[in-house]
Amino acid sequence: MNSHEENFAKALEWTEKLRGRYLHTLATFRIFERFKKRSAPNIVGRKKAEANARIFSQNIYFFAPLQEAARCYFFVELAKFFDPNPRKQSLTVDLLLDLVDKHLASFSKEKFLEYHSARHFIPELFEHYEAFSRADLQKIRQRLARNKRTIANLKNYRDQILVHADIKPTEVHITGPQIKVLLRIVKDTVDLFYKRLDFASNDYRNYDQEPVFAVDNVMKFLQEHEEERVRKIYTEYGH
Repeated sequence: MNSHEENFAKALEWTEKLRGRYLHTLATFRIFERFKKRSAPNIVGRKKAEANARIFSQNIYFFAPLQEAARCYFFVELAKFFDPNPRKQSLTVDLLLDLVDKHLASFSKEKFLEYHSARHFIPELFEHYEAFSRADLQKIRQRLARNKRTIANLKNYRDQILVHADIKPTEVHITGPQIKVLLRIVKDTVDLFYKRLDFASNDYRNYDQEPVFAVDNVMKFLQEHEEERVRKIYTEYGH
């Protein structure tokens, strides 16, 4: 394997690893978000929100730690995508960008075909393939720069509160929309690299939608169980 193939293989391997981390981060975010929405009257309605709140309170020693674990895991994992990385020892979005930027000649259309020599591409489809350009990388870097303050706040929150217990942590404010912007940057980076390195796309439905369905199913089963419990009590003791 020559140096160009090594660079290409490394970029694809790193992209796959980032994608795996993103999928689990996304799923955890959807779980945490769904639990919050289940008890929000303006989203699910007053009656459903009250019924869900009763289920949560009846199982508080399960749901409270579960939601907190999901919240902490999500923020810690999200911060890892944007960590400062002076010694290049952590796999971050910026490190992946640097790899391609420093070895752009390894990612031409010609090098793509050499790396994927065992694959067959439909000519009509492959006409639409585009190799990496520095403009691709610059667009992502510009988005990182625009969100520099949010990324710094996320790092402080992770370092001082989530993984350490600083006595006087820096006060930070991170909003839901800001978090979704950072998630989108990671997703768009992964999608771009898969398109350029593998001429492929990603399907996120299992990690984006299935966790929501799972939370809803758990709540449905618990509510049905509670209704049956109340019915039995009424049947046995009611008049």
